[in-house]
Amino acid sequence: MWYCTEYDDLDNLERQSPTRQVSLSDDVFRHIRLRILNGEFIGGEKVFESVLAKELDVSRATVREATRRLSGLGLLDIDPQRGVFVRLYDFEDIKDLYDLRDSLCDLTARLFVQRASEADLCHIQMLIEKTADVTHETYQNSDYIKALAFSEAVVRAARNAKLFELYHQSWQQFRLFKMHLLRSGFGNFNILEYNRELFFDGHEHRSELNRAIRLKKTGPISDAMQKASKASRQGALRIHRERQESAKLSWRPTPTVTV
Repeated sequence: MWYCTEYDDLDNLERQSPTRQVSLSDDVFRHIRLRILNGEFIGGEKVFESVLAKELDVSRATVREATRRLSGLGLLDIDPQRGVFVRLYDFEDIKDLYDLRDSLCDLTARLFVQRASEADLCHIQMLIEKTADVTHETYQNSDYIKALAFSEAVVRAARNAKLFELYHQSWQQFRLFKMHLLRSGFGNFNILEYNRELFFDGHEHRSELNRAIRLKKTGPISDAMQKASKASRQGALRIHRERQESAKLSWRPTPTVTV
C-alpha cells in the first residue's frame, strides 16, 4: 500500500516520521496539499482525480475525500460539471484576507497574554532558538518549516480554535496566490530558493515578536504581528506588480489579416 512519508507535515509543521502510522486518506490529503503549496499545481489548473488515484495507487474515492478537504481549506475549487481546480485568488481576495488577519492581531495578542502557558512559552522559545543562528551557509529547507512552526505556535497559544484555523488557512492561501504568480510569470522559479528567501526576510520579524513575547504585553506583541503581516502584504503586492509588468512586456498585438 502506498504511503507518502517524505514531506513536510503542515498540520504540526514537523518532519513526518517514516514509522508513524497515519490513515491513507490523511496521507493523500497531505501529499496533494504539499504539491499545491510547492507550486506544482498553480491557480486555475485542473486537478484530475483519476490521474492522481492511478499515480498514487489508491482508489478514486480516497482522492475525492482529500480534494473535498482541500476545498474546505480554500486550496481547491470543485465544480460538479467541470471538475476540480486549484483555487485562483485575485489580489482583491488577498487584500481582504490580509485586512481580516491584521484586524485580529490585537485579539491574538490579548488572548496570548491571558492564556499562554509556561509550556507554550518554552516551546516557542525552543523554536526560535532552533532558527536564531541559521546562516546562509547552514540553512536547510527544514529551517523554513521551523520558522512556520514558530509563528503557528504563537497563534495556537492564544487558545482560540477559530482564530488558529483562520491563521493556518490564511498563510496557505497567501502562499497559493504567490505561487501562482511566480510559477505562471517566471518559468524557472525555484521553490527551495523562495523558501530560503522567506526564511531570511522574516528573521527580524520573528526576533521582534519573540522579544515582545518575553515582555508579556499585548501592545508590543500586536505591533510585532502587525509588522510581520505588513511585510507579507508588501511581498504579495511586489510579486503582483512584477507579474503585471512581465505580462505587459510579453504581450504582443494580434496582427491584422487583410484579404
